[in-house]
Amino acid sequence: MPLLAQSSLPAPEDYLAKGIEITHLTSIYFGVGLVIYVVLRLCGRRLKRRYGLPLGWVYQLFCIAAALFLPSQLPGIDFPGEIHFGALLTISGAFLLIGFLRNYLFGHVFHQETNMQVPKFFGQFISIAIILGALLFVLDGVYGIPVPGLLAGAGIAGLVLGLALQDTLGNIFSGFAIYFGGQFKAGDWLLVEGQHAKIVEINWRSTRLRTNDDVCLDIPNSLITKEMVINYNHPTSVHASRIDLGLGYDSPPTLVKSVLVEAALGCPHVLREPMPDVFLAEFGDWSITYQLRFWLADHARYNETCSQIRTTLWYALKRHNISIPYPIQHEMSLERPAPHVENRDLIRSALQKTILASCVEPKCLEEIVAAARIIRFGAGEKIVRQGAAAGPMFILAEGCAQVFVEVAGINTQVATLAPDACIGEASVLTGEARSATVVAGEDCLVVEVDKAILAPVIATNADVLEALSDLLTQRRLQNEGAISDASNQVANATRQTYKAGFLSKLKSFFEV
Repeated sequence: MPLLAQSSLPAPEDYLAKGIEITHLTSIYFGVGLVIYVVLRLCGRRLKRRYGLPLGWVYQLFCIAAALFLPSQLPGIDFPGEIHFGALLTISGAFLLIGFLRNYLFGHVFHQETNMQVPKFFGQFISIAIILGALLFVLDGVYGIPVPGLLAGAGIAGLVLGLALQDTLGNIFSGFAIYFGGQFKAGDWLLVEGQHAKIVEINWRSTRLRTNDDVCLDIPNSLITKEMVINYNHPTSVHASRIDLGLGYDSPPTLVKSVLVEAALGCPHVLREPMPDVFLAEFGDWSITYQLRFWLADHARYNETCSQIRTTLWYALKRHNISIPYPIQHEMSLERPAPHVENRDLIRSALQKTILASCVEPKCLEEIVAAARIIRFGAGEKIVRQGAAAGPMFILAEGCAQVFVEVAGINTQVATLAPDACIGEASVLTGEARSATVVAGEDCLVVEVDKAILAPVIATNADVLEALSDLLTQRRLQNEGAISDASNQVANATRQTYKAGFLSKLKSFFEV
């Protein structure tokens, strides 16, 4: 009885007051929780409509966890199990953050501003980092489990796993190097290990590609970072491609180059700017190797473009009689082959239009035809060079040429030569150095006649010296701009002086 009398039991009115207080706090708790739930639901609906974010059961779980945990943090409210709801709120919030980053930040904002697609493995790495961070926060901040001890154990386990998975880890870090290096991205065309392929995806372990034949390749990231890889889309999609062709030795290179360029321009996928060009790459055993370079803006058209160019080239080469040789063996004779009849006719036709035809007998002219030869000069080549030592005479049989004279370091074009024009007759007849430079304006065929061919003819025909001295005098007067008029005493005196000088040089040079 004394213990009961001295007991400090609350009075009945205290129980009543405490019950009212609990009821009041419970009403506040559920009221605040309901408001939080409704607000979050309305916000989620607005985000879904405006940004298209996929808000499913994870968002529902987040709203419930927030409605149960956040009111418990109000003063005086102590809800049983609140730490579990806090852990649930943290984990569900982490998943929501991952969804926001993947669907909105990486998939919408980042892609629009940079026009680049974030690799799948990068999004996976961010997701794992967020989840691990949320778990560590729950363990340490919510449940009070010491994280350093866990990290120590995890470090030992990580070391073991790192040694076992070093190849995989190397591919992962190589994947980061590929992405952050900026040299490769999804959609780029690469040349790797001889394969033309388009990047489809860069993931944790490897880079997936698809070739022009729709064959999928899966190449480890570490291999791409170690090997030489050509990217046809970096820094721009405009790039050059090349085709090598072996063509016959009989075809002039300038003609071949023009045919190749024309064939490349016939393909619609070849760019006109920069223009295609051709390089003479090699003199091979049985052919000359030419390299055609053309420019593309879309490497997906590479196989189609090469096929169109080669098809067009076959017909173009046939039209221009340009052969595509193959390995053959020729049996050669030690006897000197006779000149082709066509060559003799061309030489005879060229010589008959020169001063030699009217100066020498037909028999002597045939001797010159038999000894002369036809040579070819390409467009832009110098047939003779001003100031060079004496050399043979050339008769222009086909093509045209320009004559340039250099005075005080300045080259000036003084004439254009058409077929049947003579080049260097003063040099071959008098031994003088070249007085002008003659450049082939296009591919030219010329008949070459040197001193050794003319010497026997001049020695047996005295009249040839007079005719040749007249020719040289006329050419000298034309070059100097003098007027060759018989009534002009000054011009006649100049002509006679030049003729006497050339006649003396002819006799001295040919020892007549």
